[in-house]
Amino acid sequence: MIRKKDELMANIYKDSFAVFTNTNLGAKLRFTFPENNVCRIQSAGKDGAFDNRGAVQTLARDFDKNIIETCLPILLKKDKNSITTIMSADSSIRVSITPTQFRIYLSENKKQNSCALLEFGPEGNSVSGQLRGKENIYGLGQRFNGVNQRKKSVNIWAEDQWNEIEDNSYVSIPFFLSTCGYGVFLNRFESSIFDLGKKNRDNWYIKTESPCLDLYVFLGNSPKKIIGAFNKLSGITPIPPQWSFSPWICRHLRLRELSSIDTVHAVIKKMETHSLPWGVIILEGWETHDIKTYKYLKTLVAELHKKGKKVLLYSTAGRLPQEYWAGLKAKPEYFVRNQQNNPFIKEAPHFNPMDAPDRRESCFIDITNQKALKWWKEKVWGSLLGDIGVDGSKIDFGEQFPEDDDIKFKSGVGSKGMHQYYPVFYNTMMYRLFQEKRPEGGLCFSRGGGIGAQRYPFIWCGDQSREFSRLRAIVSASLSSGFSGVPFMCHDMGGYIPARKNIKDDETEVFIRGVQLACFSPVMQFHGTSKPPYDFPDKVIDIYRFYSKLRYALIPYIKKQSKICCETGLPLMRHLYIEYPDDIRTLDIEDQYMFGNEILVAPVLAHSTNRNIYLPEGKWLDLWENKIYTGPIQLKKYSSPLENIPIFIRYRESKLADKLRISL
Repeated sequence: MIRKKDELMANIYKDSFAVFTNTNLGAKLRFTFPENNVCRIQSAGKDGAFDNRGAVQTLARDFDKNIIETCLPILLKKDKNSITTIMSADSSIRVSITPTQFRIYLSENKKQNSCALLEFGPEGNSVSGQLRGKENIYGLGQRFNGVNQRKKSVNIWAEDQWNEIEDNSYVSIPFFLSTCGYGVFLNRFESSIFDLGKKNRDNWYIKTESPCLDLYVFLGNSPKKIIGAFNKLSGITPIPPQWSFSPWICRHLRLRELSSIDTVHAVIKKMETHSLPWGVIILEGWETHDIKTYKYLKTLVAELHKKGKKVLLYSTAGRLPQEYWAGLKAKPEYFVRNQQNNPFIKEAPHFNPMDAPDRRESCFIDITNQKALKWWKEKVWGSLLGDIGVDGSKIDFGEQFPEDDDIKFKSGVGSKGMHQYYPVFYNTMMYRLFQEKRPEGGLCFSRGGGIGAQRYPFIWCGDQSREFSRLRAIVSASLSSGFSGVPFMCHDMGGYIPARKNIKDDETEVFIRGVQLACFSPVMQFHGTSKPPYDFPDKVIDIYRFYSKLRYALIPYIKKQSKICCETGLPLMRHLYIEYPDDIRTLDIEDQYMFGNEILVAPVLAHSTNRNIYLPEGKWLDLWENKIYTGPIQLKKYSSPLENIPIFIRYRESKLADKLRISL
């Protein structure tokens, strides 16, 4: 017997929330509107209770003191078809119930919103939604396999797949933005699957390991407003210090090129010999936590500071090798342990043939142990930030904290969700420590994270080889991260390692195109085991020098635009759709981007000296030719000689172009 809709639905209505119960399933959903055009939908657990401690609430508790969640007033209206409309400010959604599911209609205006229907499964931890024919899906954190994730399935789990493009992400975020006027965010740290039309081309589907769903739905036609609202919800991005926008030096630790005063001097001398400007150095290879090296490190840091340079140390996220325990007075109880009280636990599954071909055992600081955190800040990092005065740290391997069932924390909290939460907590804590200790601003340069990763600039894209396909992957990862509330995604200039043996790309050509891309990125940094700029022929060195100087000329602009990014949540490297949502020609362009509000960048990502470029509406000034184009216009086979990256500046900012030319 089919029951009437009115018999299936029971609801509790208060001023700021509504709870609907499917009496056939015994399942409950709660609806609130924390902001205008933002609806939070929660499913109850098996005990019938709602878990208010989602991912963003956990981060707010940890880092944003005295945060009080408030919700907008709502009104309910029921129509003759037993569909209830929940209204709040400018927002409304409609709810109906069938014997097997909840149905939620996001908008009556089909033109405004394609996601006409959400269906919550009976098990309470899955939800699906409709996809329309020309709908693109962006976001989901750092994605190397293209910006548009339509027809793909995404595992929300950060994992080092080392130079892979498919199923690889160091920063995986359960948020997507649709080109049909909505965004969806799963507010849980537990891993989940987002199928975006791969299994069924007409539907997206989310399932989480969490026992219940905590979903935020963002409504509206403006991608800027949706990205901004998500960034505000999950954590505002702090403004990076101005010095961080100058060119950086780094080399892989195994090369030992930055492991002592003498080797650091040798690298700096090579830079000076070729008049290559730089402002920041990462001492990767220096024994960061060996107290016997501190007196030499202090001398080196003082010398570099006197020259106006900044110094970062290499470290790993929350880990301290046992060989340094005695010198830093470490205790086993300061670390996460297994059921046998052993602090040596296996890292999360990953594959990195250079650094970690299997699950190594490491010791991780227990971030729930306040005594341990106090020791970590004061003893492990106290001298480095205080007496020695380093300016921050490159923090590696953030994606390798495990979730094995036998892991024990001081607080008694379980391990589920810790893989994503641990690096965000640790890096945010360290970023704030650096700010506290360094008067000109400290800095994290981190790998790995999840929800809230934008709370600690900067993040980098991990490991790529020196190939054109990997330059394209870097652009994809940067733009998809920008859709996910992360304004600053960085990378290793021109590749971290040499090209794979079967790849025939010319190294010089890839490097030069990589230099140009890095110049118009949040951080311009060379690193790895691939050839550094000073080891190339003079012609290549000249090009590197040119773009390093251009980078310095860009710093006032980058500083200004970064402030705007941090105020709005918008990315510095920005997909054209964000700026031009009404121009359908921007939807599938994944090899151009806006660098801030005023500069359009069209990097050359293949073996070529020309490329097609699309200029949206408005007047655009070609930086190199000083020619004005009026968009929208398609430039066919635009000339892009090896020494030039196509750059177009909004004509309203023609003075910026003049300043850049004068500086060069």
